[in-house]
Amino acid sequence: MRRFLLALTLLAAGCTVNVNTLDPEAVAHAYLKALENGDFKKAYMLIDGVSQRYTPYKEFVKYWQNYFRRFGRPYKHTIHEVAKVRPGLVVVEYTWHYKKTPGVDTTVFLDQRSYRMKLKFEFRRWAVKFRKYRIIKETPTPYGIQREVIEE
Repeated sequence: MRRFLLALTLLAAGCTVNVNTLDPEAVAHAYLKALENGDFKKAYMLIDGVSQRYTPYKEFVKYWQNYFRRFGRPYKHTIHEVAKVRPGLVVVEYTWHYKKTPGVDTTVFLDQRSYRMKLKFEFRRWAVKFRKYRIIKETPTPYGIQREVIEE
C-alpha cells in the first residue's frame, strides 16, 4: 500500500514537470538542472519506466546524495553533444562544473567532470536511462532457449 501511495504521489508530482519531452536535449537539461537544484522528485519523474520500476525513490535520492557527498554539488552543466545512436536511443555528453575545490586532494575533487547520459524514447517521450540493463527476448526452440538482445 505504501508503494502505491508513493507512486501516486510521484505521479501527481510528475504532472507538474513542464519539459518538452519530445526534445532529448531539453529532457537532459531539465534532468541535470533538477539534480543541481536538489529537486529529486522532478529528476525521478524524468527517468525511464524500467529504471523507475527497479529503483525506488528513496534509493534514487540516496544514490545522488552519496554522489554529491563524494564529489561535491555541481552548480551548472554544459551539454556538448547530443548524438543519436539508433532510433529511440540518444547519448548526451555533458560536463558538470563545481565551485571551489578543496586543496587537500586534487585527484578526486576537480572543478569539472565530463559524463555521458543515455536517453531512450518510450511512450511518446524521451526519458533518462538511469540504470544499465538489457531487454532480452527468449524464444523456446527444440534445442533449448534462444536469447536475442532487443535493447541495451
